[in-house]
Amino acid sequence: MKILLFCHLGQIKEYAEYVSALKQVDSLQTVLLVTGQEEYRLGRQIGVFDAVKDILPEQQELDAADDEELLATEALRQLEDRIGVEFVNRDILLDRFFRGQPLLNIDSAGVPLVWSGLRARQFMHLMAKRLEQEIENFGPDFMFVETSFAPTRMAWRLAGLKGIPAGGFMSVRFWPERLYLETGIGYDWAEVRAAYKKMPELPLAGEELARVEERLQAIRREKIKPAYLQTDHAKGAPGFFKRLRGVRTFTGPGSWLGERAGTALRNPQVLPSKAFSPFAKFKRFRSGARAKRYLLGHQTPFRDIEKRKYAVYFLHVQPEITVEGMAFDYQDQVNTLRNILAALPADMHLVVKEHSPMLGYRPLDMYDQLVRMPGLIIAETQEDSHRLITHSKVVVTLTGTVALEAMLYGIPAIVLGSIYFDAFNGIHKPLNLDGLKKMLSDPDSLTGATEEDALRTLGSMLRASQPGKPSRVDVTPRPVDAESAQVMMSEIKKACRPV
Repeated sequence: MKILLFCHLGQIKEYAEYVSALKQVDSLQTVLLVTGQEEYRLGRQIGVFDAVKDILPEQQELDAADDEELLATEALRQLEDRIGVEFVNRDILLDRFFRGQPLLNIDSAGVPLVWSGLRARQFMHLMAKRLEQEIENFGPDFMFVETSFAPTRMAWRLAGLKGIPAGGFMSVRFWPERLYLETGIGYDWAEVRAAYKKMPELPLAGEELARVEERLQAIRREKIKPAYLQTDHAKGAPGFFKRLRGVRTFTGPGSWLGERAGTALRNPQVLPSKAFSPFAKFKRFRSGARAKRYLLGHQTPFRDIEKRKYAVYFLHVQPEITVEGMAFDYQDQVNTLRNILAALPADMHLVVKEHSPMLGYRPLDMYDQLVRMPGLIIAETQEDSHRLITHSKVVVTLTGTVALEAMLYGIPAIVLGSIYFDAFNGIHKPLNLDGLKKMLSDPDSLTGATEEDALRTLGSMLRASQPGKPSRVDVTPRPVDAESAQVMMSEIKKACRPV
C-alpha cells in the first residue's frame, strides 16, 4: 500500500500517528509532502515517513509572477478544464491559510500586500506542477489531505483526476470512539447520507434499535457536546505571557524569530514576522481583551431569554473551511445575522451565542454591530447550547452540528451551507436569501424532526461509521490503538477498490 500525505504544519504529528499505527498492521510505503523547511525538519525528526519532500516554490520563481502571468493563468485554466471545477479564485478567497485574507485578530492594514493576484496564481501554478509530478512519480493508492488549505484542496482534485481516493479520518459526532473516512472535499460523508436514505427499507430493530434509543436518551440527559469544547482551545485566545512562550517565539505558525517567520514571501501560510513581535502580540491581546469585556458586558442571562419567543444562531469559528468553504455566500456572519433578524416576525427576537474558542479573537467592532441591532440578544457564552435550543422556535446555522442537536429535540433547524445532514428530516435548507426570508417570516410553520427522525439520524451515523479512535478527537494528536489501525486500514483499502 502506497500512501501520499500532504498537510500543513499543525497536522504532521497527527498524520505521523496514523502512519505509525498503519505500519503495524500492513506493509506501507509513505511520502509526506510539506511546504517549508520547518515542516520538512519536523517530518524528518518524527522518523515514521519513508520520505519527506519540501515542495514549496523558491522565492525567485514567485518573484517572476509579473513575467509569467499569462503562463500561470493559462496553465491554471487548463487545469480547471481537466478537473471540471472552477477552483483557483474561489479556493484562494475562501482559504483560511492564504494570507491575502489574514486572521480576524490581525490588523489587515499592518500586513503588507504580498499575495496579490499575480503572485497567488503563480504560487498555485507552481504547486500544481509539483503536486502532479509527485503523484505521478509515487503512484499512491491513497492520499491523506487536509482540505482547509487551497493547495491541499488542489491535491485532492488532482488525485481524483487520476482515480486516487483522497481524504482523512473523522470522529463521529454523538458516537464516541467511532470514526469514518471522509473522502469528500468538505464534510460530505456520502456513506451516512446513503445509510439515511436506505433506513426506511432497512429500519432499526432489535439490539441496534435499543442501542440507538439509549444513545438518544443519553445525549439529552447528559447534554453531550463536541470533545474539543473540553480542551484549552475552547477557552479562547491565550493570555499575553502564554503568547510569549519560547515555542511561540521561535517556532510554529505564529513565530517571530524562527526560520519560518522569514518565509512570508514564499509561503502564503506565513505572515511577516513583525505580525508576531511582542509588541504586536501585546496589541492583539489588549484588543482581544477589550472585545471580550465588551461582549461579556452585553450578555443576557437565560432567565431573561426564556421568557421570549426567539430564533437562535450560534456564531462559527472563523476563518474556517466550514464557513468560507461550505457556506461561501453567508461567510460575512454580521450581514447574515442582519438578514436573519430582518426576516423574523415582529414578535420574535434573535438570540446569538458566541463560540467560546473565538473569545479574544474577534474585533470589538463586530460585537458592537451586534449589540446595536434592534431585536438581537447576546446569550452568555457559557450558556448551555441544549437549553438555548430546546426553548427556541428555530435554530439557524451555516453548517454547525447544533442543527443535529436541534433535530434530536424536535426543534426545526435551518442550514444555510452544504453539509452531509442538510437533507435530513427536520432540517430546512433555503435555496437563496429569498427562500431564507420566506422560511423565517413564518417560523411556526417549520416542522422539526420527529422521534423516529432523530433515531434515524443517529442510526444512520452508527451504520456509516466504524468502531475506532482517530488520532485527533479534539485538537491534540494521540496514539492510535491496534484495533483502530486495523479498522482504518480496512477503510482505506475499501476506498481504493474500483466501484
